Amino acid sequence: MGVGLKLTLNNFMKLKILIVSERTCIRTIKQAIALSKNHDVHLITKRQVAGDWLKTVTLYDGTEKRLRDALKLYDFVDIVYAAAEPSWLVFVIREVLKKKKLVLDIHDAMIWRTTELEYSSAEERLAFDWVDGVVVPSLSCKTELVKRHPVRCPIVVLPPYVNECFYYSRQWQRVGGIVYQGRIDLPGAKDFMNYCKYEELNELLYKEDIPFTIYMPGEEEQLKKWRAIYEPKATFLKGLPYEEMVAAMGFYDWGLCGNIKEFREWDLAMPNKLFDYLAGGIPVIALNAELVGRFVEEQGVGISVKSIQEIKDRWDERAQCQKNVFLKRYEFSMEQHIYVVENLLERLV
Repeated sequence: MGVGLKLTLNNFMKLKILIVSERTCIRTIKQAIALSKNHDVHLITKRQVAGDWLKTVTLYDGTEKRLRDALKLYDFVDIVYAAAEPSWLVFVIREVLKKKKLVLDIHDAMIWRTTELEYSSAEERLAFDWVDGVVVPSLSCKTELVKRHPVRCPIVVLPPYVNECFYYSRQWQRVGGIVYQGRIDLPGAKDFMNYCKYEELNELLYKEDIPFTIYMPGEEEQLKKWRAIYEPKATFLKGLPYEEMVAAMGFYDWGLCGNIKEFREWDLAMPNKLFDYLAGGIPVIALNAELVGRFVEEQGVGISVKSIQEIKDRWDERAQCQKNVFLKRYEFSMEQHIYVVENLLERLV
């Protein structure tokens, strides 16, 4: 055991963990909250983040110089946990904190989006070789990483479960229909982002008189382009702060993962939204989403379908699926599974 490390009541070493994340997305935040139960968590980020689960927060402006300056403040930590994207952070961390073990959480990455050579990332390839451990969001992602870029370090799987503090069980307003929350790309975006373009699905749901509500993050002025495409056939709403968004999911009958066509990203993904829907108390429609579909069918918390007609045919399964959501959702909290990362960090220290 390293000098100064203590065992917690759960028999984990109490570590000083530095998380480096440019965007500090909700996946990173969920892990940090859970890790803070047994460890001291420090954060370097471009994003304003606050919470009593963080020991310190250091902001930088996105430049290499400022990141180097920030990293120099953290020579006292036991281990560094970086989040992609971007992956170039790994190079600067290695340069400044040479003696620290480094783990990379690969969530958003080009390797998951496409196999086309023109979109392959030299940055990712180099970064994946420079780390001492890797965390990925699904077993399919692990398989894909091993096949396309065999890394020489331990790889562990941690889906983006939700912290128990965000779970919601109180009385809801009922809106009904299908809800989708998260990223949507405009028609002109690169083809590898087609998995999150929803114009065709929006049209088909409207024709079948199935209410569709979209929550998308962004400022009102920015969202005007999307509103022009999706309204009035769908209800298009600005994204909410995370805890409010999870609570709002309970207004609807089903949460959507997937798309009307098959896409590589959806076959590999165990996305944040899957567990956000469950935390909010609603079952999931996995539409051409292989991995999510397998999970929700096995757990009885949703349906796996290929078409709008299948959604209509299985709509009435909602009641039983929603009962199962409430019976099982605490099995899928981040607190129940963060030990996967804790074990990896401890092994490396």
